[in-house]
Amino acid sequence: MADHLMWGADLIRLIDTRIQAARQIVTAVGTVADLSGATVAVAFDGSQVPVPAKVLAHVQPRLAARVTLIRHGSDWVITGVFGGAGDLVAVASDTNSSAAVTSEAVVLTLTGFTFAPQTVYRLRLGGQQQGSVANYSLWRVRDRAAGPFLVDWGQFGHYPAYSGGNPYALIGEHYLANATDTALTEQTVAVTAQASTGTVTHIGTPTTPRYLEVHRMPGSPADWPHACPI
Repeated sequence: MADHLMWGADLIRLIDTRIQAARQIVTAVGTVADLSGATVAVAFDGSQVPVPAKVLAHVQPRLAARVTLIRHGSDWVITGVFGGAGDLVAVASDTNSSAAVTSEAVVLTLTGFTFAPQTVYRLRLGGQQQGSVANYSLWRVRDRAAGPFLVDWGQFGHYPAYSGGNPYALIGEHYLANATDTALTEQTVAVTAQASTGTVTHIGTPTTPRYLEVHRMPGSPADWPHACPI
């Protein structure tokens, strides 16, 4: 009986020691196991059980990303992302030019994209545009790769071609917000162009590819009132 009681006391002391050691841990490394809006769960190294974590405003964790954390009181906070840290989540690019278009037509697409709930994305359009004659062109964001374009996701704006046959820099930025609590999966983000007269072409070359980048922004849609709701 005495040996049994001693064994039980030793086991309790061992458990207490391990609990105390765990409490003293203030930094950790893990893998993002769930990313749903403002809720982030991280599986710490050596554990399979995801733990809720908060995120610093300037950090943009991605699903399955390796992250560093620090504990503030009872809260674990993600402080950084390993390897490829940043907010770029998708990109479409092409070293070839688009077709020359007059009426609105798609010139670049990103397919199969998922807009996470309660999340804002920044779209960055780049490359060069060229008019067949001196003109200006209107560049839009649509939700499909073919007309009729019933849903408008906003505009990059109008861009001038001061003379025909010469390429001009094309740099645009636009924000989209999924303010719902449901992920929008398998979406097509389409860039369209429309010429005021003549045609316009989205120019891509091996040394100057044309591209569309999608960046996930920190915070919630309420922090980005200028974002276009989708």
